[in-house]
Amino acid sequence: MYHHKFVDAPLIWKPEENHGRNMKDFKKIIEDKYCVTLGGYEDLYEWSIGHLCKFWSEMWDFIGVISSKKFDMVVDLNTPISDLPEWFKGAEINLAENFLKYRDDSLALITTGEDTKTEKFTFAQMYEEVRLYAAAFRKFGLKKGDFVACHISNRKEAVFAMYAVLSIGAVWTPALPTLGVEAVVKRFQQVNPKILLSIDRYAQDGKNIDMLPKLKKIVEGLLSLDKVLIVASKPDSYSKDISGIKNSCFLKEFLNLDEKENGRVPPIIFEQVSFSHPVTINYTSGTTGLPKAVVHGSGVSILYL
Repeated sequence: MYHHKFVDAPLIWKPEENHGRNMKDFKKIIEDKYCVTLGGYEDLYEWSIGHLCKFWSEMWDFIGVISSKKFDMVVDLNTPISDLPEWFKGAEINLAENFLKYRDDSLALITTGEDTKTEKFTFAQMYEEVRLYAAAFRKFGLKKGDFVACHISNRKEAVFAMYAVLSIGAVWTPALPTLGVEAVVKRFQQVNPKILLSIDRYAQDGKNIDMLPKLKKIVEGLLSLDKVLIVASKPDSYSKDISGIKNSCFLKEFLNLDEKENGRVPPIIFEQVSFSHPVTINYTSGTTGLPKAVVHGSGVSILYL
């Protein structure tokens, strides 16, 4: 491997003593528990390779993974990599529960767009939004293992809906709104989604892109859909005719499914799943044939929190 020589390179940034506090705290735990002396990052890295199962077991505890059942084994090192050894076998977790474990007034999300105002949400506010979505999805009948497709621009609704879907143990699968009808259908037909989240229009480079004609054709190609939820991009969006899109309604109307006589929204029930249970499915470009589904398990996402 080619290595650059940085002897004469100017110093741009130097970490201060308080930087890297988490790594230092974790390194201290390893040193104290296993009676080793680790000089720095490289030493910790080498120790992690030589004590793989111990390292990831300690990491699980250090980052505070929420689980209803802890793993029985980190990984069987005797299983060949070609056989895809199972990690953290026996663990029962929920990714959304770990994402939403904070309920305070710290800043959790900032959303903005080309033609939308900037909004900020605290962790407490985000939890309440997700609770609303989750209640509506459950009342509609969404359950563990179902698929929800997302064909929308980067918006707060996509974030709230994704966490709600994951809380139920269902699987989230997105596709860019800029993709054409055939490209979207070829992706989503592989998973047979029960619900599709989309939008009536979006802005791009100063232009308004009408999504409804394309959405109608996409829905016609996805026979598995029981519901199509359309985000209203502007207040006047509700005046648009969506009757030609099968099983469709505006998202605001769908979220009212959760309403109770007392006006209270039920708490989120976090369905417990295995470490390898799929949470999101993305797709390759499809330049060499049918787009290939890329599955992301719940546990891997947790360890990258």
